[in-house]
Amino acid sequence: MDIIRNIQNYFRNSTLKSKLQLQKAMQRKRVNFEEAQTVGLIFDATDNDKRQTALSYAEKLSKLGKKVKLLGFFDSKQESPDFTFGYFNRKNIDWALRPGGKSVETFLQGAYDILITLNPLTNQHVEYISALANAHLKIGPSTNNIYCYDLMIDVRNKNSVMDFIREMEQLLTKTNIKHGASKV
Repeated sequence: MDIIRNIQNYFRNSTLKSKLQLQKAMQRKRVNFEEAQTVGLIFDATDNDKRQTALSYAEKLSKLGKKVKLLGFFDSKQESPDFTFGYFNRKNIDWALRPGGKSVETFLQGAYDILITLNPLTNQHVEYISALANAHLKIGPSTNNIYCYDLMIDVRNKNSVMDFIREMEQLLTKTNIKHGASKV
């Protein structure tokens, strides 16, 4: 089984590497969280509590005047047309562990000021999408794959999306401060 997994990872990583090489020419700019206009949110939609937390956070961002695009991941093969957000599941992952499908393609075609992976734990399928997303600032959980995110949040082994959001917002408010010219 490890041989098959190694083959899958080899093809997944080689595809990702070639796509990332094409993206190197993309111009990225500095972005301030308060001034960001577009936000992409990727989240684990399998658990109802995590899904509701992500949807509530998206609503909060919308009330702040940000255009929010959602992409959820269901860790199952079950389809459901009842959701108001784009999603992908195990059916949308090919033999080389690459996520695909209409929702993933639509999400990747968007341009975002900030991309946030609202998940305290890393997920290889979400990492793949995050790495390929067109965003000026990419925020996600701590991972060894440094090409996925510009800012990684480690919530100290807590599996809470709310803890992740708190840590992220606290860090962004400390680092994304607009400074004015000092008086002489």
